[in-house]
Amino acid sequence: MLLDDTIPRPSLLGEHAWAEPETGLVFQAHLWERLTGRMASKTPDLSEPPSVSDRWWNELRGALDRLRQASVPQHRQRSHTPGFIERLPKFIPELAGTDLTVSEWETSHGDLHWANLTAVPLAIIDWEGWGMAPAGYDAAVLHTYALPEPRTAARVREVFADVLETEAGRFSQLIIAAEVIQAAVRDDLHARLLPHVRRRVEELLTPR
Repeated sequence: MLLDDTIPRPSLLGEHAWAEPETGLVFQAHLWERLTGRMASKTPDLSEPPSVSDRWWNELRGALDRLRQASVPQHRQRSHTPGFIERLPKFIPELAGTDLTVSEWETSHGDLHWANLTAVPLAIIDWEGWGMAPAGYDAAVLHTYALPEPRTAARVREVFADVLETEAGRFSQLIIAAEVIQAAVRDDLHARLLPHVRRRVEELLTPR
């Protein structure tokens, strides 16, 4: 199945594509339904716990489970190129010489941080990058951007334990960690996350 109404998200009301012959560039615009729910967070990362209920967590888990079962049109690209995966040791040197093969890909939102969620009711927004991503990537992104708020990070690990604690899920956490490390030199958001992410990388790479 493709994305359907069982996944809480704004409805697409209209779209338009056009090209500029002078430059050869092609553009596309989407008009989405306006949502009335409040944002879970004003920023992608958390500085305080989001005000959400147990039901919200259950609905989020169910929505992502259904998303993982959805089909992806052939024209949508994967979230990460082989080149980026091969460069992971540049940002996490401990990965040098390890097998960096993505063993499993699944349908994902691709940018599931806290500013892309509404709290009452739940809706997931910003679908421009959805497609195939390494298994567990959505939960890994959600967890990474919750790291500054330990109680919420722990809740993400609880709700998505069967996703994050697999070999694929732990690898996805290293992938988003590398993205944060790469971006930390460019913007304040990822600079804020950097110390939390470095601690998480150490935890992930410590033998269990």
